[in-house]
Amino acid sequence: MSAELLKTLIIVITVSIAIFRVILNELDVRSSAQALSGKPSEDTVKAVAYTKAKHRFENANILIQMVLVLCFLIFGWFGQFQQLIAANIQGQLWQDFVFLISLLGGLFVFGIPFSVYRTFVLEAKFGFNRTTIATFILDRVRGIIIGGLILVPLSLALLWIYQLIPTQIWWIAFIILSLVNLIMFAIGTTVILPLFNKLQELPEGELKTKILKLCQDQNYKLKRIFVMDGSKRSSKTNAFFSGIGKSKTIVLFDSLIEKHTVDEVVGVLGHEIGHDRLGHVKTIFLLNLIQSFFIFALFGWAVQEPALSQALGGNGVELELALIAFAMLFSPISFLLGILDNSISRRNEHGSDIFAAKAYGAKHIISALKRLGIDNLSNPKPHPMYVTVYYSHPPVSQRIAHVEKMVKA
Repeated sequence: MSAELLKTLIIVITVSIAIFRVILNELDVRSSAQALSGKPSEDTVKAVAYTKAKHRFENANILIQMVLVLCFLIFGWFGQFQQLIAANIQGQLWQDFVFLISLLGGLFVFGIPFSVYRTFVLEAKFGFNRTTIATFILDRVRGIIIGGLILVPLSLALLWIYQLIPTQIWWIAFIILSLVNLIMFAIGTTVILPLFNKLQELPEGELKTKILKLCQDQNYKLKRIFVMDGSKRSSKTNAFFSGIGKSKTIVLFDSLIEKHTVDEVVGVLGHEIGHDRLGHVKTIFLLNLIQSFFIFALFGWAVQEPALSQALGGNGVELELALIAFAMLFSPISFLLGILDNSISRRNEHGSDIFAAKAYGAKHIISALKRLGIDNLSNPKPHPMYVTVYYSHPPVSQRIAHVEKMVKA
């Protein structure tokens, strides 16, 4: 396939996916409005308004990104920037490194106005935002420092290996990045997260007593239960499981404990334990590993094709241009893989709900789900297609109905 044809294909894919995403958002907005029929509650009205505001903001973001990418493609700015770097920096390794770091830096700067609007306008309008300007700035500074400490040596090492054995880089990069992801998954909560949030051991009291009793009843060994100051940035409630082996950790947002009853929090924790006991964590990790291997192998084959780089204005095989072009060409497959992953995730969430219902009582998990939906302004009536594409968790109403059905069965 010629470079010009590849360029045209990339443009078509970019526009098609952007339009499809905008259409899905609009379908979800219209679907949510159906919840306003009759005499909706104040919470329902607010949730529908939040859904509409959030999707309209997302659409603006999508369209602006699409226009910017099209400009880079049509006017050949990717290739021109690569040539500018090549003319001013000696050594292929450093040329590739500067290009990639500049690209990441550009994306970071581009995203700041959207983050500011989302945090201080959209989320604030609906009562979620608790982030101060100082915290917002410090988060970005910490992110740059941590990202630099990880990405700089990692990218330099991979680029150096590419200079030596370009045809073998795909499987070497796969192994190295998979190991890095595994390490981050194991220590991220205890090493990285505390740089942004305070984590404290769950204090003694009724909640801890009931949690330990649940773990004992389920013969589940859990040494670490942390409370995170999630309310520092948002009033939204959540809990999550992380780590493997001895590093297994459950983190409860302080806002979750604040807004829910003790039994509801224990029910939520039972849900998180369910993910581990039912093998969801290992299954998802293995699935991601298989998908990553497939993607890296495909890239290893495609990167040697000169037309891939030339489609973005390069001369011959240029690693950084080939990487961008490949990501754009692969985006439809990535989109489909995301749908598959979300489907599996939704099934896992149902399974963990049932685990929690059987382990601690259906009424507690149902009550917790209702409160979570209200507190987080979940869309009361999402569009089925939007759910299929984007939802990693089933809609709250479906989760509650599924628990009730399984408990009665």
